[in-house]
Formats: sequence, structure tokens, C-alpha cells
Amino acid sequence: MRDAGTRASDTVAPAGPDREGDPWITTDRLVLRRPRMDDLRDYLRLHGDPRTYAHSPASQPSPERCRERLADDLADWEREGLGYVAVVDRATDEVIGWAGLRHKDSDPESLNLYYRLLHDRLGQGLGRAISRAVVAWATEHRPDALVTAMVDTVNAASLRTATSSGLVQVGMRRLKDRPDGEPMAYFEAPRVASVPTGAPDRSLRAAIADLWVRANDAGGSVGFLPGAPRGDVEAALDRHVEDVTRGRSLLCLLRDPGGDLRGLGFWEHSRGFPHEHVAGLKRLMVGPESQGRNLGRLLLGGMVGIVRRELPWVELLRLDYRDGLGLGEFYARSGWTEVGRVPGGLRLSATDYRDDVAMARRVDGEPLR
Repeated sequence: MRDAGTRASDTVAPAGPDREGDPWITTDRLVLRRPRMDDLRDYLRLHGDPRTYAHSPASQPSPERCRERLADDLADWEREGLGYVAVVDRATDEVIGWAGLRHKDSDPESLNLYYRLLHDRLGQGLGRAISRAVVAWATEHRPDALVTAMVDTVNAASLRTATSSGLVQVGMRRLKDRPDGEPMAYFEAPRVASVPTGAPDRSLRAAIADLWVRANDAGGSVGFLPGAPRGDVEAALDRHVEDVTRGRSLLCLLRDPGGDLRGLGFWEHSRGFPHEHVAGLKRLMVGPESQGRNLGRLLLGGMVGIVRRELPWVELLRLDYRDGLGLGEFYARSGWTEVGRVPGGLRLSATDYRDDVAMARRVDGEPLR
């Protein structure tokens, strides 16, 4: 993804890492940390290598411009608690890239996704890991901002990375500071939103049932086995919609930029004493045609953000899942912790027993205590 000539706006945003050098996002192999003044040497090493600008040599900054850009990055974090960061290899503690999110001057409601890696670290899946984690973070923590990216059409690897991060190409655009340059692929992220109490009408119910049936038949763990009759799914959906209508549950939808439904989930949040501070995640699902595109993680992060904004009395989140589908690893990447397991607690058939697993996380992201 390209640094599309962006600068931070003056909007005050919730704080990120408190101090220079503090971690922002951590993946299996990387730490994305807030920049420091002494990052200049690594910054020059990265941006001074023409191989890292092979697809856009005209964009390579001079050493003086590198100094200015690093100063801009430091200022962005001071002002907004968000910006571009140093990408650090956890195994070697070496700075191997620069990445992050930044507001655009041309559209202060948008956040530009950007990453650039040392040439010898390309082709290792690191750009994909960075982009997926950063877009998921934004979906949870900056729900009012639209995450976007601009990619050179000749850069096939970055085009694949944008798509695998959950972004959707919606058109072509030119850089603001290069109006005569070649148009670039322009991407936007899907959005997650809650549904008002009285809004699940017949059309929406049908779309949800369609998605639910597809998820079942693809082997998803959403309450049924593959081949379950549509009538059974619709009956279960009716019970959930009744809870939504009565204010006991919150329906959340993931839609792509064109408005198509890609995923959904429910928060059950009115369980009574002594669980008023707890919400339970139910029926989290993404259409099987969208698997592998980070959308489950975006949906989950967006739903946590919705709890933070719309259910402010909720402090703790819980879920149960069926073992055997790798779901524990998926939830763990989003900050959930396993808190209980019943071996063989679920019987799917006469010979298929699965563990019944419980997980939890705090709404504020702090460790469970």
C-alpha cells in the first residue's frame, strides 16, 4: 500500500501507546511500535533503498524528506494517538519496515493504510500479517473512520495483500500530489454496524437466513450441522430476532462497500443479576465465499467496538465454541482467553464428540484478572 501523500488532521482521537517506542500491535512475528527519534537511521536505510520503490521510483524520498517524514510521524502520534510506526522483527529486534494508519488531508474521515518493508524481507507474508492486523485494529478502535488504500496496479503482491486484509477495490484514483500519474487501484474496508431494534424486516431476515445456511453447509460452527433444513435455521433466527426486538440482544452486520451482507453476529446482553456487566457472543459467521479475507476478524473487532460504544455498562465478553475447527486460535488473535473446557462436552453424532470450550475477554482489552 502506498503512502498517498497524506498528513494527519487536527482531529483529537483516543490515545494509543503512551510513549515513544511503546508497542501498538503485536503479531506472531512482529511488533508494530510507536516511532522514536532514534529511528532515523533505520528509516533512512529503509527508504533510501531504491529496490523498495521499484514500482514507484518517483515516490522515493530524499534523505532530507525522510527526516521531515519521521518528524511528521512523531507529531501525528503526539496529536492523535495514531500514525505510522516502526515494524520490528520479534526474533532479532531489528526494524524491518514502516507501517500504519494516517488521516488524509483530502478526506479527514478516512485512514490510509500503509506499509513498506526492507527488500530482503519481501515475500515472507509480513505485509499480509501487518495489513490484516492493522485493518482489524481500526475496525474495532476507529469505527467512524473509513480505512482505505491505494495500490499500483503493477504491484500484484500488494493487490493480493489488500484483498486478503479484507479491503475491497471500489475504483481507480490518482494521487493528489501526482495528478498526471497513472491511476491506482483504490480500496475501502467493509463496515460493521448494529441494527436498530425494529429493523430486522423480511428482506434482512431472508438475507441472514441465506448466509446462515451457506455457513452451515460449509461446515461452520453456528448451531447446526451441514445440511440442516432451512426451516430449522429460520426458526432459530426468529428466536434471535425476538430477543433483538425486545432489547435483550444486539444484531451486528458486516457489509462490504457496496452494501452486500458478508457476516453477522449477536450480542446477548440482558441476562440479569449478577451478569449485567457481561455480554455473550452468539452466531458469529462470515459467508463461506468470503473465507480467507480477514472478514471474520474484522467482524469480531467491529462487534467489540460496538459493545464499547452502545453497551457501555458491559465490561466482560464471553463465548462458547465447538472444538476441532481452529476457532480457539482465531479468537486468541483478537485478545480472547480460554477460561474453561469440557472434554467431549458436545456430541455431534454417535462417534463425533467435541470439546465444549469457553473463552472471555475484557471490553477494554486489558488482561483478564
